[in-house]
Amino acid sequence: MASVAEHLAQARHNEAFLGSLDLRTTPYLDWAMTIIFYAALHYIRGLLARHQVTNISRYGEMDKAFDRLALLRQNPGVYTDYRQLKDDSRAARYNMWRPAYGDVVDFRDGELRRIREFVLVHVR
Repeated sequence: MASVAEHLAQARHNEAFLGSLDLRTTPYLDWAMTIIFYAALHYIRGLLARHQVTNISRYGEMDKAFDRLALLRQNPGVYTDYRQLKDDSRAARYNMWRPAYGDVVDFRDGELRRIREFVLVHVR
């Protein structure tokens, strides 16, 4: 299983990829949503790894992991943000939802930022 450091590095890697896109002009905003979701996923998996919750191999197990860790149960907004990103990235991948520039910026600067900040405070 990946370590805390490996998950955080992957999250930063995904964010760097997102940063390489010109969100105002790219025709790939659907993929930007997927990048945002996977960055958030790795931040949360880093937090879970910090607490020795590493036996997650499917999305359903990931959802259940939010109930397994008291820190996440006590902060339900983290799951709300994660679930929003999960649902919208899935809509972009499978339901042909085409997010607008403003949607992507809002998710990057809202849900992803809140998840990143929460995790970084709690993995040290």
